[in-house]
Amino acid sequence: MGVAFDKGEETIAASRLADASAIVGDRFAWRRGGAEEDGLALKGRYRLLELRPGLVLHSSETVELVDLDTRLEQKPGVTFYLFLKGVVRATIDGRPVMPESEGDGDTVRAAMMVRTRPTAFARRSRRGEHLRKVNVTASHEWLAECRLADPQNVPAIAEFCRIHLARHAWRPSASMVAIGEQILRPPSYEPALQRLYLESRAIELIAEGLSQLQSREACWAAGHVGSRDHHRMRRVEDYLHEVKTPSPSLDEIAAATGLSVSTLQRLFHAVHGMSAFDYIRRRNLNLARSAIEQEGLSIAEAAHLAGYTSAANFSTAFKRHFGISPGSVR
Repeated sequence: MGVAFDKGEETIAASRLADASAIVGDRFAWRRGGAEEDGLALKGRYRLLELRPGLVLHSSETVELVDLDTRLEQKPGVTFYLFLKGVVRATIDGRPVMPESEGDGDTVRAAMMVRTRPTAFARRSRRGEHLRKVNVTASHEWLAECRLADPQNVPAIAEFCRIHLARHAWRPSASMVAIGEQILRPPSYEPALQRLYLESRAIELIAEGLSQLQSREACWAAGHVGSRDHHRMRRVEDYLHEVKTPSPSLDEIAAATGLSVSTLQRLFHAVHGMSAFDYIRRRNLNLARSAIEQEGLSIAEAAHLAGYTSAANFSTAFKRHFGISPGSVR
């Protein structure tokens, strides 16, 4: 079941959004440009699909054509949010999905939020805004079928999912960003196979999100990563974005950012849930893939960009990370 507007870029009317919204809630309402009327709302790629009962995928790579305020009574469930670009002014029962304090429209962010009963969702979007996002919603029944609601087996996850409006946010790993990109631009399979591909990526995104709770017990409640550490991590990420060396050492990063090596190691584990080495390796592979797809780099050139001296080793790491060979994405 579901609605997918994903045959390349197209313009989408507010009434079509209303029709699609029945998958995730009831009583969809909108105000377009200050008036309650139908008309073109978005341009781009938009997808809202129920992949199987209790598992819904919503992806959007769109530009807002008008000012649009939307309202919806959402069904219970747990939603995993991945925002790759753009500002989201949305609330659930009055609580912001993505507070401004967690970053601007250029900050890649991830969060998950629990609804144990129907909730009031509200969103304000403005003309000209560009949004790239992926949301995956799992019903409590789906989570239970996957044995993810059992306090004996997964106490941290079960505790999180039973609290209405419990929320956890984090800076997504490079692998999670890669999953989001794969969902936004999936391979050109025939429809049934593409749905299977999207379902596999949606489940990967859920697993990555829930692992945040498993690896850092009760961190969503304690707020273990403070604003100071987020600021430090952003400084490190800015340095890695600017540096020309594919794989700088921890000593080099520490010297450039004014942090100790031990603090760096702690920050990567706290914010990204992985070592600095794993973060940089995954980041380099993502950069290499973008260069192959968008700039037409050869496999050897992409391997060098990612810091590999051997194209064969690069191809092996690329396929392990993305599930496809670098030659297939050219």
